[in-house]
Amino acid sequence: MAVAAAGAAQTARRRREGWLTAQERVDQAWRAYDEAETAARRFAGATALPAPRTLRTPAEYVARERFLHRAAMAAYWRGDLSVGQLSDVFARRNGWDPRLHPVVQEAVLHRVVRDLRRMEYRTAAERERVAWRQAEVAATAARSLAAEAALAAERLRASTRTVVAPRRLPGAVRLAARWRPARVG
Repeated sequence: MAVAAAGAAQTARRRREGWLTAQERVDQAWRAYDEAETAARRFAGATALPAPRTLRTPAEYVARERFLHRAAMAAYWRGDLSVGQLSDVFARRNGWDPRLHPVVQEAVLHRVVRDLRRMEYRTAAERERVAWRQAEVAATAARSLAAEAALAAERLRASTRTVVAPRRLPGAVRLAARWRPARVG
């Protein structure tokens, strides 16, 4: 019982450390989301104004596409975009339009980053909740096994204290030494 209780206590400590690590990740994810939200709000105000009029020439469209690709690659290297999202940029899918004005493209980029950070925060928060539940279950098991081990040790001590004198039978040889169980704990 004592060995099982010690193992359960070790597991409870590991689960608690895992929960604390998950809690730190939640805090980091929240800070990243908050920064992305602030940047997206800043660009949301910029898109309220009408886009400046520029000549719609092929050179302008090439410059806008180049701007979008550079901004997306920079976001990818910072870890703000996933590989799938970067592939959407180059394939012109899911709202990525290289013909849009660079300010609008930047606003779209910041909204996507904000949404990704929100998803990462929610995932980290769910992992933290699971780690908390696991830590609580492990702590409860450790407390229960420790109580059982203490009770078993107490019973063992009580049984070794009560020594019953052997009855003497007529003609029996008396043993010189008595056998006693080894002390545990």
